[in-house]
Parts: sequence; structure tokens; C-alpha cells
Amino acid sequence: MLINSEFFSELGKCIGVVQEFAPLEVVCYGIGSLATQISQWQLALILLLNEHIGAPKILAFDPVTTESDILTYTQVGISMIPVNEQAKRKAAIQTLFYMPHCGQVLYENVVSANWSLEQLSRIMLIGNSLQRYLDSQGEVEFAKRSPHINCILPLVLCTEFPNEKLLKLRYGPSRLVPLLAAGREVLL
Repeated sequence: MLINSEFFSELGKCIGVVQEFAPLEVVCYGIGSLATQISQWQLALILLLNEHIGAPKILAFDPVTTESDILTYTQVGISMIPVNEQAKRKAAIQTLFYMPHCGQVLYENVVSANWSLEQLSRIMLIGNSLQRYLDSQGEVEFAKRSPHINCILPLVLCTEFPNEKLLKLRYGPSRLVPLLAAGREVLL
């Protein structure tokens, strides 16, 4: 189980950073279809993380979400975002954007949609390493693709999550994974 994994043990070092930010809302983009094991783990991780940070509202959107996925999200207290915002949501309150494995353009969209000092102070991202995008593309290409991120990257505090390989996931056919959330057991 996730809570007993080496991954979660290592993750404890990062939880304090998120708790200090004190998000009032979590927006999940890019979890994928819960028919896959990696998506099940990503959902379990945000639910477990939220047990420690206590955000009262969790929202989600992924274009591949199925009716079965929506039922599961509803059972665990996550509200669905009804339209594809393309990650251009403006944060009206302290908002944690949980974006595991999203493309670079979605991170750029979040930052550009919140492009003011006041707005930027309201957001926190959990996702891919923005520095790795820069390193793989070079400064010129990265600045073209992500001008807003390029401006703030030197000022951003990055805390690296543990390597997913610590989860010892088996990629391949999905299997039923019991997910404990808010005192309920949901089988994915």
C-alpha cells in the first residue's frame, strides 16, 4: 500500500512544504484514466497528501476520464471540472495544482493564467521538473515554449519528490487496488 511504501516515507520530507503553503483548493490535471495502475496511484497519492494538508476542496479534469472514473472521483469527494480549461484556471484562493506527468504547455498555461505577483503567490505546482524542461531544450527553445515559466524559474523554490520507482509499480494490465479515502474503501 502507498502509505507503507518507501516512496511515501521519503515524501514526508516534502509534505511540510505543502502544509506551510496551506492550500484551500487542489486542482488535479492529467491523472488519466483510472483503468491504469499509474493513474490509480496518482489519485491515491493526492488523497493521501490531502489527509495531511486538509484542503477542503479537490477538483479534477482529464480529457480521458470515463464515466466509471467520474463515479470513483465522486465517491472519494473529488468534484469534476466540467470543461477542459486547458490548465488556464485563475487561482482565487491558495491553490495546489497537482499535475503529475502533464505536458509543458499545461504548466505554462497555469503560470500565464496567474501572471501577477498576487496570483503567483496563490499557486503551488506538483508535477514534472520545470528545470528538466529547460535543461533538455536549451534556453532559447525553452523561452519560446514557456516564456512565463522562463521568467520565474530562477525565483522558484523546487522540492523534488521521491522517485516513482520506489513505488515498485508494475506497468501493464491494471489490477484492483484498494483505495482508502475519507474512511471509505473504493476498489479501482
